[in-house]
Amino acid sequence: MSRSDGRQSRAWRKLRREVLAASSVCWLCGHPGADTVDHLVPLSLAPELAHDRANLAPAHRSCNSRKGARLPRDVVRVPTSRRW
Repeated sequence: MSRSDGRQSRAWRKLRREVLAASSVCWLCGHPGADTVDHLVPLSLAPELAHDRANLAPAHRSCNSRKGARLPRDVVRVPTSRRW
């Protein structure tokens, strides 16, 4: 099954690897160990930025899920369960 936004393409997987290789610090909580890539401007608001490297940042899946489809200015750092 393929996604209509191209996030299963070879180009997307390469871009995702590049973003995570550059940093593993989650842009939402500031802790290391990011395991996915988040679109800073959500795809629902700007699908043309889907593969724009400047619109991507590393994130934890749980932080990314809590953020949802909000813009960065609307996001307050996601609280974590413990101090690092």
